[in-house]
Amino acid sequence: MTKRIDSAPLAAIRLALKDQAITLQPVINQVSALPVDADLEYYFVPADFMKFYQPYHRPGQPLKNLKLINYERPAISLSFYFKHKYKIKRDIDPQEVMRHLREHREDLLNKSLTSVLSIREQKELQETDDLLRQIRDNPEAYQYCFSNYHHYYKYWYCSYRFFEDEDKTQAASGTEHLLKHTERLEGNHIERLNIIFVDPYYITRQVPQDNKLIDRELDSYPTRIRQGTITLYLRKV
Repeated sequence: MTKRIDSAPLAAIRLALKDQAITLQPVINQVSALPVDADLEYYFVPADFMKFYQPYHRPGQPLKNLKLINYERPAISLSFYFKHKYKIKRDIDPQEVMRHLREHREDLLNKSLTSVLSIREQKELQETDDLLRQIRDNPEAYQYCFSNYHHYYKYWYCSYRFFEDEDKTQAASGTEHLLKHTERLEGNHIERLNIIFVDPYYITRQVPQDNKLIDRELDSYPTRIRQGTITLYLRKV
């Protein structure tokens, strides 16, 4: 039985991307302001190279370090935005608070064994000791909550439009979140990258929101004479 691979060979993929990836710019291309984030690695790849990534396309069983944002759905327009996700837990048992404080105190004490604590850390150690005593003696004197709000877990999302039929007459839209590089508490740095496929022709021009073929029909008339608000289109038969 073949063991399922959960990670993609990022070094080899980055090497291929040197020849495949293209640069998109707002105004020139149909793309909004591009995300700027040191932990976000993403590439725009023309649909012509999409078959190269077929081995990494695993619906329902995604790879841990590579995300094909819109495989088989090359974008004709793109926009990016982020969400600040967080949790908050209220009505905390004082004993849970005590455990949290003890762990923090232990981390500081362990650090003091190998290096000198900064002034801020020394102050934190003193405050932690004081809080441990006060909560132990009078747990009802405080209100408690846990939250990761100030860790600023910022998740980037990519919204894209694509043609959903071969004749390119109907457009639809999709949204996917992007993977970020992360660093675990143990200091391990986990790299993740994103591939966003684009239609190299339509990413450079607007596609009408009504998804009609009128723009492509008029493009087939090479001669144009404008009179007021009406333009005459001509082509030889």
